[in-house]
Amino acid sequence: MTLRLKTRLTLVMTLLVVAPLAIASLLGIVSFTHELIQKTYEQGQLISQQIYEQVREVLANEPRVPPPKNDLPAFSEFLKDVLSSNAGLTSLLESTSNNSPTIVYIAVTDVNNTILAHSGSQLVAAEPFSRLTLASPFYQLKTLYYSNRFTNFEVAFPMVDSQKRLVATVRVAMNAALIQSKLNEYIRKSLVTAGLALLIATTAAALLSTLLLKPLAFISAGIERMVRGEFGKPIRMSRRDELGMVSLGLNEIGQRLEVNQEEIDTLKGNIGQIIKNLEEKLIFLNPERQVIVLSPSAASLLSLTPETALGRTLNEVLPGEHPLIDLVEAAFGVRQSLTKSNVQLPSSAGPITVRVHLLQESNRSLGALVVFRDPQTVATLESQLEYAEKLAALSSLTSGIAHEIKNPLNAIVIYLELLRAKVTAESGAEKNLSIITQEIKRLERVVRNFLNFNRPVQVNLQEVEIYPMVQEVVNLAFTEAARFNVQILLENRNQAPKVRLDRDLIKQCMLNIVLNGCQAMPQGGELKIGWDVQNGSLEIRVKDTGIGISPEDRAKLFKLYFTTKANGNGIGLATVFKIVQLHNGEILVDSEVGQGSTFTVRLPVT
Repeated sequence: MTLRLKTRLTLVMTLLVVAPLAIASLLGIVSFTHELIQKTYEQGQLISQQIYEQVREVLANEPRVPPPKNDLPAFSEFLKDVLSSNAGLTSLLESTSNNSPTIVYIAVTDVNNTILAHSGSQLVAAEPFSRLTLASPFYQLKTLYYSNRFTNFEVAFPMVDSQKRLVATVRVAMNAALIQSKLNEYIRKSLVTAGLALLIATTAAALLSTLLLKPLAFISAGIERMVRGEFGKPIRMSRRDELGMVSLGLNEIGQRLEVNQEEIDTLKGNIGQIIKNLEEKLIFLNPERQVIVLSPSAASLLSLTPETALGRTLNEVLPGEHPLIDLVEAAFGVRQSLTKSNVQLPSSAGPITVRVHLLQESNRSLGALVVFRDPQTVATLESQLEYAEKLAALSSLTSGIAHEIKNPLNAIVIYLELLRAKVTAESGAEKNLSIITQEIKRLERVVRNFLNFNRPVQVNLQEVEIYPMVQEVVNLAFTEAARFNVQILLENRNQAPKVRLDRDLIKQCMLNIVLNGCQAMPQGGELKIGWDVQNGSLEIRVKDTGIGISPEDRAKLFKLYFTTKANGNGIGLATVFKIVQLHNGEILVDSEVGQGSTFTVRLPVT
């Protein structure tokens, strides 16, 4: 079960109040216990001193001469006769014992612990009270609540003669259960106070979390409108903090998206008209041999229609023995352009010349241009392809802006929650503020790339350590993983060689893959991230245990706008593919339906 952000924020804020309150209550109980024991001990000392003074006065007023002290039996019998027969001493012992609920007995004993005078009770086993007063708080509470409830503690006051020889001892014994009853009353009052404080803290936390999250919900609704293409409804927020800056940036993006959407539609129309008006027969294939551009004359030559051929591979639209398939596969196999004359197509009236012009960038295949008959048409089409590439870049950037803004905003929401949760812990606040600042800067960079869309994407290469970057991606994906009950595991923590790459772009790339992996496991599971160096390349693997990808979907996985999700927009993996291309790397997918998928991003080490 995934808790709502508001609920989690309320729980965290309540915990910040409950934890200090619990500590304060515990310290209060410990302090009160110590004071109660100390006060009881002092009371016993005072009573024993009073009895001592009374006994000394009785002995001083006794007219008889006591036996020698070295005759202990006779001397003890003399003391017992004198003290037990004194009505004043007996009355003092009984009244003092009856008026104090904690006193078990008061007695005067000789050197052999024989009772000479007492309050009416017999001597019972008792421990020295000083042991309890000098003990630790834990031992004191354990003694009061977990020891035998009849445990007694005794205050002893020795009586000595002029030669400092022990004559008798005044003993005051008190029961621990009677001390415990007073402590229970204090604990009940503390619990009532803590309960009231907890109720007030929970209510205040709920109100505060509602107030804090209201602007984020407002911004999220505005982003959803932009995703749906409703650019005419700006996000109106009268704030000057970080959230206000984000809303202003989103409004500016919305205005520019609205203007450029018309330009995109116009460019699409122009490209369509150019293709239709081309007399040359040509086909443009992507690296997966899918038909991206098909001129009407080429479609007629191959007995195809653009509507049925576009987006499908040559193997799907042409017979298996078709000579064009073999020529295209040969060009991709040797990774160079091929020209073959006197090619007899099944639907052509006679032999024609076919040129497969392989398009490459930094030794990476971008696709192939297939030209029939007139080589001059190649130059014309290449000129048009430049416009098509600009169109693709503009379309990808325009569609991806709103999508990619969500990731920094999600990070802001997460770390805002952590920041609020640590308002009393100075050690974590600065780190969380730093993370929020980094994500806002990344959002600013997305906006800046949009404003400069007519320029090439600037790749900011720098030496980057892989493990800290991957850990940041895991932190950013934590909320999405928790929502799908997915556990993210790092297969290793090896310090891979530093790689020159654009940290923000690769982090965006890995985050998209990780989020897709979490969403591919609706029933939960494990998502593993690992990396190592092989053949001069750093390989980062993201493996999920989700629903897998069918072979037909795998062929179209990185195609712009292709998606299998109910609420997807087909931008995330297309963006991943573009980022990897910008780094002269490659991305591989290994998947089995029902078993999961593994995405491998391969980047050059040097």
